[in-house]
Amino acid sequence: MEFQILTTDNRIRFYNSTNREGYTYNYSDITVPTSVDVNDLAEIVMGYNNTALGTLSNNTFIEIARTGKYMGKTAYAFNILGRRAGFTSTSVYNDVKEYDNSVANIPVLSNSTLDIISSNANDTIAGTGVSQVKVVYIDNSNNLVESAAINLNGTTLVTSVLTGVNFVLWMEAVTVGSGNVAAGNIRLRINGGTIEVEQITAGGNKSRGGAAMIPTGYTGYITSIQGTAVSTTQNILLRATVNTLDRSLSSVYHYVDNLYLTNNQVDRSDFHSLKLPALCKVKVSTISGATGVANRADVSFNLILIAD
Repeated sequence: MEFQILTTDNRIRFYNSTNREGYTYNYSDITVPTSVDVNDLAEIVMGYNNTALGTLSNNTFIEIARTGKYMGKTAYAFNILGRRAGFTSTSVYNDVKEYDNSVANIPVLSNSTLDIISSNANDTIAGTGVSQVKVVYIDNSNNLVESAAINLNGTTLVTSVLTGVNFVLWMEAVTVGSGNVAAGNIRLRINGGTIEVEQITAGGNKSRGGAAMIPTGYTGYITSIQGTAVSTTQNILLRATVNTLDRSLSSVYHYVDNLYLTNNQVDRSDFHSLKLPALCKVKVSTISGATGVANRADVSFNLILIAD
């Protein structure tokens, strides 16, 4: 189905078919109130996939990226990346996170205070590595927050860089030295201990924690997941604290979708915009065919947040 914008009298004309010569016929018009910009409405129309009404299409992603809105509401669209090299078991699910492969699952945060440290002295203001990072997280009021720039001090622990943290979505470099990437593993930890919650790995500039949380006042939509298995099989599961039937919040990580990947296989699964309510947590887990650090799972899932 194609449509035409008729700005002279604020209408959108929908054409149901086209003949071989390119002439359109069999159309219907929608008259738009003069208080509504017909061009804005047309952009909303383009965001729908006509084969499955309500499915968020590529046009929708572009519009959110371009304007930061969907149907007039604040919206975000981004990929959540995950990587894990080395596993605790070949029979128990391990979360696909880049930090601390001696621990199976992501930690639970609740009004937590976080510290930061690198394994390399060059990750500092005067160094060749990463000198500053920022963290995107959910605060103690369950709001989505992007932190101010956080100064690193190499292998010296910087304490209490964030307070009131309920969930970390990602961490990324703000400023770098001549090396352009992290010189060491930059680790975000729970204050006063060694429990890691996120990491930028040496040679990179952004974390890959493989998990997200939907902030208050927003609804989330997952549109796809992609996975890669390196050196062994990976039985990858997308999991979320959402009830399957009515998409309401759950306290249990339910199975959402899975990818079974053989050695060095890449696969992708596309959804019809699976809904996630506010405060829902989503993560990717896997059962690996082998435990050693040469064995790896890489994942990403597309997440859209739309204000309620």
